[in-house]
Order: sequence, then C-alpha cells, then structure tokens
Amino acid sequence: MALVSIVTTLLAVTTPQAFPFCGAEIQLKSWKGDYLNRPASAQGVSSLASGAGNTWTVECKDDKVQLKSSKGDYLHRPDTAQGVTSWGTGIGNAWTVESAGEKIKLKSWKGDYLHRPDSAQGVTSWGTGIGNEWTVELAACGKKVQLKSWKGDFLHRPDSAQGVTSWDTGIGNTWTLECTGSKVQLKSWKGDYLHRPDSAQGVTSWGTGIGNGWAPEFASGKLKLKSWKGDYLHRPDTAQGVTSWGTGVGNEWALAVVP
Repeated sequence: MALVSIVTTLLAVTTPQAFPFCGAEIQLKSWKGDYLNRPASAQGVSSLASGAGNTWTVECKDDKVQLKSSKGDYLHRPDTAQGVTSWGTGIGNAWTVESAGEKIKLKSWKGDYLHRPDSAQGVTSWGTGIGNEWTVELAACGKKVQLKSWKGDFLHRPDSAQGVTSWDTGIGNTWTLECTGSKVQLKSWKGDYLHRPDSAQGVTSWGTGIGNGWAPEFASGKLKLKSWKGDYLHRPDTAQGVTSWGTGVGNEWALAVVP
C-alpha cells in the first residue's frame, strides 16, 4: 500500500530533540519515489519500492539520530570517500537531521549526506543535490491502528451518532491512520474522524474540517497527537473518557498496528 508523506512543521528545527519521530517506525521516501531499504543480506542498504526492509526505527540521542533496520543493525556511513552501508556500532551510525522544507536531509559524521542518485536503484553519500532530500512517512500510514492510553484502555468510537471515549475492547477501538502532508487523521469504523472542535476543550468525531487534522509527535516510543488548537488528545484520570489537554501523562498513547 502506498503511504502518504507525513512531516511536521517541527522540522524547521534541526536538532533531534525537536525531531518528531523519536522512537517511531518510519520509512524514508526518496525523490525517485522508492524507499531507503535494508535488503536481506549480511550487510548493506539500497532503495526499494516496498518491503519489510523499508521500515526503520528512529533512535535519538543527544544531538544525533540513528536508524535501526529490520535486521537489527543501523544505517552507517563508513570511513571511506563515499558510500553508506549497515553496521552494528560506531560513529558512522550517527546522523544529524536537517530540514529541507517538508523534507529532511541526513548529514553524516563525514559531512556529506545520505543520497539517492539518479540510477535505477541504490543509495550512497553525497555533498549536494535533490538526492539528499527524503520524505518521512510513518510506517503505520494507511493501516488499521489502535491507540492505548496510560490507563490501559483504548481510544474508542462508540456506536452513537457522534463522539469518542475510551474502552477496553470492541470494533470502536480500531482506527485507520490517514496521513496527508504535515498531519494525520484517524478514521473511525463509523466513517467519521477524530475531531478537535472549536471549543475551550474536548474531542468528538466529525466528518470534515480542520479539527480532523492532528500533528504527531513521538517521544520514547509514545505518540502524542497535537490538535489545531495547540493542545493534545488526552486520557484523563477518570473511569472512562477522552478530552484535550496541554500537558501530562494522559497525552501519551501507545500506537499499535492491528494485524
């Protein structure tokens, strides 16, 4: 399934503390339309249109990021004139994220960038050019997902005309993650979307509108969904329910793809 690009305006800041995908599983789409890929070989990286090797886990430390492959090793810039591969450890695993509009560039410890050349397939390193620019996509885009709260229940769309709450089980716990530009939308089993209305506080469900768009942020593997009003999807310390709020553990959700 083709994934839709998702990059937030937070990429205007290039430090990994502001990189909104720390702990997330992502894909990196090249200007050629294929993805950074870890092939099923002992070592190496390439580009490919689809496959499990296209998924990378973002690890953030200090002012750098590392991309962990599906094989358990990392995107690596070796101490050579040019090129990239995969490796278990070393300075070559560390990359600096730089913004390029709604795309990113990954700068290596050697000073050059992860690069997709104008060839049928493959990746390397290079100093300049469009091949240095990559689009970040959540690996879960286009898939069925569930959001588990800190209370242990799930974001839930009940069988009512409108509304959202939290619940332990049921079809209402499953949402389709749609990614468009800098935002995500969560489509319910009823066909409407998780929605932040133009009120002081609260969330509901709705068919259309700016309130359907949420900016994803990741930290330590947990997802926060920032609304157009500037607050976050929130699970309060109550028996049941969801709302919006500025801060707190209730803003953190565990994102899981439904098999």
